Amino acid sequence: MKKPLHDPRWPARGRSGALALLALLLSALLGACATSPPPLPAEPPPPVPPTVASEPAPAADVPITPSGVEILLAYHQNLRALNPVEIAREVNNLNSQAKTPMLAMRKAMALSMSRTTNDLTLAQIHLDSVLSSTDQDAEALKPLARLLGTQWSEQRRLSDSLDRLNTQARDNQRKTDQLNEKLEALKAIERTLPASPAAPGPATGASSVKQQGG
Repeated sequence: MKKPLHDPRWPARGRSGALALLALLLSALLGACATSPPPLPAEPPPPVPPTVASEPAPAADVPITPSGVEILLAYHQNLRALNPVEIAREVNNLNSQAKTPMLAMRKAMALSMSRTTNDLTLAQIHLDSVLSSTDQDAEALKPLARLLGTQWSEQRRLSDSLDRLNTQARDNQRKTDQLNEKLEALKAIERTLPASPAAPGPATGASSVKQQGG
């Protein structure tokens, strides 16, 4: 025989306590479900790999344009291989071109190769035109113009000294030749003169008489 769900023999107070306990358990269960679990400890970040300095990319080949001074130095080197006829032809060719500081330097260099005093003077005039120029292209050429001017002035001074020494040597040689000619003329005159008579010696007899008388 089944017992009724509602036993009138259960005391009312017992039923109320059971219901309160059941409500408390349900409340605790719901609170446990609603509470979020504590966060897990954060993992440390992965180590950063060391930065490797990348090698600089090779610079692209940039064409280097030679300066005006470098061009003139190469031109001067080429002039040294020319003979006087080719130098004169080069000067005539330069005279037909438009006047620029670069051209004045070329003409000065070509004229200096003749090694004559007049051409060195003309070369110095062309250098002076560059040194006195206010053209922007002339500014880069002035140090070389000063250097060449100093060198050619010393060369011209030595050339003048050599010319004076050569002139003195020629004068001395001419005077020596004149003295030799005069000496030879005197010798020729001396050979044409008659021989001088020999002086007579003392008489032998007179000498004996004098000795006996004494």
